[in-house]
Amino acid sequence: MTVLLAAIFLALYGTGVHYGYQEMSRNAGQLKALIAPQFLALGLYFGSFIISFLAVMAAVGTISGEIESGVLHAIVPGPVRRSSILLGKFFGYGLMLAVFAALFYLAVMLIIHFNTGLIVPLKIGSAALYCLQPLILLAVAMLGSTFLSTLANGVGSFMLYSIGVAGGMLEQIGYLASSHVLVDIGIFSSLLMPADAIYRKIVYSLLSVPGASFSTSLLGPFGSSTEPSVWMLVYTGFYILGFLFLAIRVFSRRDI
Repeated sequence: MTVLLAAIFLALYGTGVHYGYQEMSRNAGQLKALIAPQFLALGLYFGSFIISFLAVMAAVGTISGEIESGVLHAIVPGPVRRSSILLGKFFGYGLMLAVFAALFYLAVMLIIHFNTGLIVPLKIGSAALYCLQPLILLAVAMLGSTFLSTLANGVGSFMLYSIGVAGGMLEQIGYLASSHVLVDIGIFSSLLMPADAIYRKIVYSLLSVPGASFSTSLLGPFGSSTEPSVWMLVYTGFYILGFLFLAIRVFSRRDI
């Protein structure tokens, strides 16, 4: 279903970029250079929703669902560690999500290039960060799956992701309005869910380059007025590892 919806999204997105760019460019004047980057940011932004949806739905019942169906009762008594079961699922789903995210990222780049002529360097680092986003949601959903029901885990994971997204948008509005309170809310939400901060770093890295150089703050809530530091990447790494560690601990002690 996710692949089908992604294909529909890319088809609609490509059509919108093709005709929208032509229509908007006619009367844009000096602002014409801003149109293509806006379409790029929107594609990556809403693409993150699709990929995050896939990450949560892939892992939301990875443990709880198999306990409810009785599958794990046949696996756990075997000579396999519970940590190996959980890590195997994480790396399996993680590889699938990384491939899906990489292909989606490439598709958005090609759509923008062929319809607007914007040349954005295909940075390996930015592509890797785009593939990192679903791994964050995957780790969160796998922890929830070890002690929550499938439904509760899905709701909780999506709500946590929504907090990060809303906080990221409030942070950008805070920079534009010079509101320290909104900026602090955004920083706090990034600590709770760093996926949106990773998106902001991707956009800043892609659009703050020769040939597409302009203030990404002009993209409004979809841009990035400041680049998240490398310490946010370090924090994200520990965030994923921490959730995996907790998931292993909880699963190893759970009576099934």
